[in-house]
Amino acid sequence: MFSQPLINFAEYSTTGLIFNGLGCILWVVTYAVLILEIRKKKFVEMPAYVAGANIGWEFVWSFIYHPNSGLLYALSYQAAFFLDCYIFYAIIKYGTKQPMNPEARKHFKLFSLINFVFWVLFCYTFRDEGYDTLNGANSGYIINVILSLQCLFMLFQVKETEDFSMLLAWSKMLGTGLISVSLFYFFPANQFVQLLGISCFIIDSTYIYVLWKRHGKLI
Repeated sequence: MFSQPLINFAEYSTTGLIFNGLGCILWVVTYAVLILEIRKKKFVEMPAYVAGANIGWEFVWSFIYHPNSGLLYALSYQAAFFLDCYIFYAIIKYGTKQPMNPEARKHFKLFSLINFVFWVLFCYTFRDEGYDTLNGANSGYIINVILSLQCLFMLFQVKETEDFSMLLAWSKMLGTGLISVSLFYFFPANQFVQLLGISCFIIDSTYIYVLWKRHGKLI
């Protein structure tokens, strides 16, 4: 990791790197906001069934592989991983407060750990066998679409939304959206990841709209 340049201007466009960097920063902000909300409300807005995928991807791309976009980006991945360690701990502790059936609650901790191990293996083999980009965009966006859908489904399942943060919704949408813009500069021929990026934006925007209609405020 430390052998690569601070920022890889040789292989990536400056405009794309700016969008990607801003998006990575906003994702770190998203995690920080989520942690503050967890500590205040003892409730985790990260959908319980996708939390293992999220931290599994970050583990692989922080310690097994590293994005080739530069050292600064690799460090932002690691910062997100360490913040996500607390979020995953909170999922184990508070995750059963989310809507789920009694059988799922009974085996939730075991499922969460198995889910984490599965996604570590998935992300590792996905990259090792050449299906991923050199910054993990393909696998990251597969998980991101699942995450966005699960957020929306969870919102539909609850009657009260006082535990849901509009600030968190905006920071996630903007962070993912900026990274999605960078994909069009980085991978102009990769229509698969571009489709996933557009899908995330639509789903995240729908989430904000639904939460706004329930909250009655946009911030």
